[in-house]
Amino acid sequence: MSSIKIELRKEDVARIKEICSSFNNDSQELINVLHGCQEYFGYLPAEVQEVISEDLCVPVAKIYGVVTFYSFFTMTPKGKHPISICMGTACYVRGGEKVLDELRKNWVSR
Repeated sequence: MSSIKIELRKEDVARIKEICSSFNNDSQELINVLHGCQEYFGYLPAEVQEVISEDLCVPVAKIYGVVTFYSFFTMTPKGKHPISICMGTACYVRGGEKVLDELRKNWVSR
């Protein structure tokens, strides 16, 4: 799991428990609970997964497996405005690689 330890505040733990409770602490609602927690925190660090594990009675290993399997979940914080560049064939032909190169130049120059 994540190597950076975070300390959850009491209100953060309460919010996780509230999200779990809104789905009746049903383990079948794990993905919905994960979505709710990621919406609140912006990502799903190990500490959040541990609280979810306790409330839903689901092993942390299973939660970690779900979080790492689905691309829409993340265990690392993301920026406020994520940027994605299409590199599919149609996008590449229309200059996707040039956009990426410009972004890299501007990012490195900061």
